Amino acid sequence: MPKDVKYMYGVIPNGEAMSFGAIGIGDRGDEVHTVPYKELAAAVSDCPATDYAAIKDTDKEKVIRDLAAHQRVIEEVMKGSSILPMKFGTMVKDEVEVEAILRRGYFTLKEALAGVQDKVEVEVVATWDLDSVMQESAQEEPIARLKAKIEQSQSRLRSVPDRIEVGKMVYESVARRRENHQQEVLGALTNLALDLQENVVMDDRMVMNVAFLINKDRQEEFDDKVKEVDRRLGGALNFRVIGPLAAYSFSTIEVRPLTRQEIREARELLGIDEEDRSLAEIKAAYYQLAQEHHPDLKPGDEEAEERFARIAGAYQLLTSFCLGGAAGQGITGKREAEKYRCSFSPAAVEQAILVTVKRVGK
Repeated sequence: MPKDVKYMYGVIPNGEAMSFGAIGIGDRGDEVHTVPYKELAAAVSDCPATDYAAIKDTDKEKVIRDLAAHQRVIEEVMKGSSILPMKFGTMVKDEVEVEAILRRGYFTLKEALAGVQDKVEVEVVATWDLDSVMQESAQEEPIARLKAKIEQSQSRLRSVPDRIEVGKMVYESVARRRENHQQEVLGALTNLALDLQENVVMDDRMVMNVAFLINKDRQEEFDDKVKEVDRRLGGALNFRVIGPLAAYSFSTIEVRPLTRQEIREARELLGIDEEDRSLAEIKAAYYQLAQEHHPDLKPGDEEAEERFARIAGAYQLLTSFCLGGAAGQGITGKREAEKYRCSFSPAAVEQAILVTVKRVGK
C-alpha cells in the first residue's frame, strides 16, 4: 500500500492548532486539522499518495469524489475563517514540509489572505433553450426571406449556397443574442463585484459562466440583483448561482520546487550575477530593463511585449525566491526582508519552494 502523505486544503490566517473533524479526502474519514506557523495555518489531513493526473482517465469517479471532498473541507473551514484554497491534489511528505511551505510562502500568503478577507466568490451560470433561440433567430426578416426563397426553389442543388448562408446568418444572430445577454447581465452585476473572472462556456447551451468576487455582506444584494435581471429578461435565461465559495478563481495556491536553471535564466535575463543580492538591487535591475524595453517605447517591435513579459516574469520569480529565503531565515517583517541579501548558491536554490497565488479559469 502507498505510504500516507499530508493532503493540503488551504491556508487560513489563524496560527492555532484546530480540528475540523473526520472529513478528510478519500474514504477513510481522516481528521482534518491545522499545521500552524506563526499567524498562519494550513488545513491538512492524512491520505494515501495519489497521482490524480495519472488516474483522471482510468478512475474518473475517484477524482470527482475526492474533488468534492476537497471542496467540502474548504467550505467547512470557511465557516470560521477566510481561506486561500490549495490547488486540488496538493500533497507533501509530512508536516515538516507543510510548515516549510508556510514559512517560505509567508509573505505571499499573508498578502493574499488580506486580499480575500471577508470576501467570497459567487459563480453565475446562465443557460438558454438553444433550439428556441435558433427558431427565433430563423424568424428574423432577412433570414426568413432567404428561407422562403429556398423553399420556392425547384432545385435543391442550386439552393445549397443559400442554405449555407442561412446557417451562417442564424449562427451570427445567436452569437449577437448571447453577447447582448452577457452585456446586460454583466452590466447589472459588475458594480456589486470587486473582481470577476470569465470562465469557459462549455457548449452553445451556456450563455455565460462568470465568477464574481464580492464582499460577504453584499451576498443578499447580489442574489437580489440576479433575480431582478432574470425578471427583466422575462425568463430568457436560466440562472444558477453557486456560492458562497472560497476565492478559487482569484486566489488559488500552487506550490512547486524551483530549479537551478530557472533561477539562472531569471538572473541572466535581469543581468544579475551569482553574488548575493538584496531585493532592492533586484528591483533596481528590473526597473532599468523595464524602462529600456517597455512596449510603449518600441512601436513596431512585434517582440517587445513578449520580451517585456519575460523580464517581468524573471523579476517576479526572483522576488518570490528571495522573499522565501528571508522568511526561511525567520524574517517576518517586509522591510527587513527587503534588506535581506539573497543567496543564489546551489544549496540555497535546492531548498527553494515557489509558493504562488494565482487566478484560475479562462
